[in-house]
Amino acid sequence: MDIAVPLKNTILNASEDLIIVLDDTGNIINMNSAWEKIETVNEFVPLIVKNSNFTDLLESTQNYEQLDSIQQILRGDTDEFQKKFTISIEQKQYYYLFRTYKLTLSSNRVGAIIIYSAYKQEVVSEMKNILESMTDAFFSVDKSWNITYINEYGKTLLSQVLPSFNYKSSESPSLLETEFFPFLQQVMLEQETRQQEIFIPSIPTWFEVKAYPIAEGGLSVFFHHIAERKNIEKDLRNLAYFDFLTHLPNRRMTYDLLQRKIKNGEPFSFFYIDLDGFKLINDMYGHTRGDAILVEMANFFNQTIKVDKVVSRVGGDEFVIFTDEVDKKKLSIIANKLVQDFQEISESKSVPSIPLSLSIGISRYPQDASNTDLLFRYANVAMYTSKKRSINNFSFFEYSMIEEIERKVHIENELHGNLKDTAIHFVVQPQFDSTNNEVIGVEVLTRWIHPKYGYITPPEFIGIADNSGRIEELTKYLICEVFSKVSKWIQDYGFNKPVAINITPKLLGNRKFFNDLIHFIQFYNIPPQMVDIEITENANLDTDQNILSNIAFCRKYGIRLSLDDFGTGYSKLADLVDFPIDKLKIDKYFVDKIGKETNAELILHTFMNLAKGLKCDVLAEGVETKEQVDYLNSLGLTYFQGYYFSKPVSLEEFEQTYLINN
Repeated sequence: MDIAVPLKNTILNASEDLIIVLDDTGNIINMNSAWEKIETVNEFVPLIVKNSNFTDLLESTQNYEQLDSIQQILRGDTDEFQKKFTISIEQKQYYYLFRTYKLTLSSNRVGAIIIYSAYKQEVVSEMKNILESMTDAFFSVDKSWNITYINEYGKTLLSQVLPSFNYKSSESPSLLETEFFPFLQQVMLEQETRQQEIFIPSIPTWFEVKAYPIAEGGLSVFFHHIAERKNIEKDLRNLAYFDFLTHLPNRRMTYDLLQRKIKNGEPFSFFYIDLDGFKLINDMYGHTRGDAILVEMANFFNQTIKVDKVVSRVGGDEFVIFTDEVDKKKLSIIANKLVQDFQEISESKSVPSIPLSLSIGISRYPQDASNTDLLFRYANVAMYTSKKRSINNFSFFEYSMIEEIERKVHIENELHGNLKDTAIHFVVQPQFDSTNNEVIGVEVLTRWIHPKYGYITPPEFIGIADNSGRIEELTKYLICEVFSKVSKWIQDYGFNKPVAINITPKLLGNRKFFNDLIHFIQFYNIPPQMVDIEITENANLDTDQNILSNIAFCRKYGIRLSLDDFGTGYSKLADLVDFPIDKLKIDKYFVDKIGKETNAELILHTFMNLAKGLKCDVLAEGVETKEQVDYLNSLGLTYFQGYYFSKPVSLEEFEQTYLINN
């Protein structure tokens, strides 16, 4: 604040504040009349006289902070300064605001104007009322750690922390003896507001403490119980990090523990375990039974493995075990013990007709991966490898497993694209009557010569299509490609032989697919009796009502029905009674046994007698030698399919060989 003209006494005297004007040396050159109206406010008021040096007075009374601010003004370092102060006189506290501003004197000299504004006692009383009504406990201390004020709730809580505490008694235990002190001392030293949660073991309970530095030294401290909040936080932490059913660490906790071990460079091994058969138990017997089994499994894993380990539940029926052991031989012993011990007790944990088994995958740090995500992924990959091999099995992760998965993903992605852009194509294998070597029908087969993987077997890519939901599109693509060709054969050559198309069990229950099939038959003008649907023997003909309905739907239109791979599946003989099968196709497995195993030949006899009783045709698949043909002819079987007669050929080659040339 610059003042370019002399201040008039009347201006100064109009203010109720205490005002002093200093020259550039700190001498008092003016002061207002408010000073004459007060008695003692502090220890140096009686010493203030006109023309005395005010900076010397401040120094002699140790008011260093005010002195320093005035000297900064006089040096020209700053233009103004203000701060609140308290002072104790005769056991009473007085509150005032100290302000000082730059004052321009003649000859470009710099002086200062100082203003003391007093707080009214009513404000202090109001503050006390507020402090007493707070839900927080409160106390204030001076720079010597003496309590200068404490509200009633503060007295109550501090008495809990220190039972013999009495803030009025000089013999009472000091704050220095409480768990609060290290925290308060830090705030006092750093002069920065802080907040901290502090546990008092003698009660025991938690407090949240907030400390604010006071300008003239000391602290204002607010604190309150947070035991209920800490209990809630503990419960939330348990929900976040532990499985509520088994009380084992969950996936999140497992991740954190593994990341900690990786950060510390500690080697470990990781078991990923899946409980096969568990979903059926939940579906058939309810979640109460399933939950009980999961709790038993948690106890089983903890009790079976004797080495140091952590057992976690990371999914519905998926468990994880990690241990510091990384030696493959020792890990194999642990895995074998898990499998063997589980086999011994699995009967008691299973339910009728639903056996339980374990599939285990093992990955190791740092041998297999350097981070938690990959270790989880690799152990999971190894676990699914075990699942494919057999029940109650374990596998160590190998990088070839990743190559297999990447291959599967690549194939699946291509199946989800435009099928015309793939190298998928269709061939037919003729079926013959050995009595005259005439073609009696064809079976459509799918082939894929991949530009990267070469020949992909039908079981591989058809299985991927079936599991990824693309089997319907692939089968309809086959039907359209083949029917368009067959329609031409009918028109050009009078072709009238059955065309067999394999339908997977998943499609058998899909009415939309069969509606589309009828549409394609009508669109391409194919006689329905020329369409032969081949279904595998393990289709659920006796349980799936959708399949029963769709088969009846096809028979209504005159479509033929063949049972493929007969003798190797699990269908009941009742299926053959209940469904009008047009043809039984004997699997190559039995044909290969001819001349080698008597039991297989006896079964072939039985098949022929069964077919005669059902009045359906019988065709042998995979016939490769004359001896096989002769033996089957001796049983009365004359319909064949196999390399002895013809390998699968392209649609164009079939047309040239069996239609144009004939």
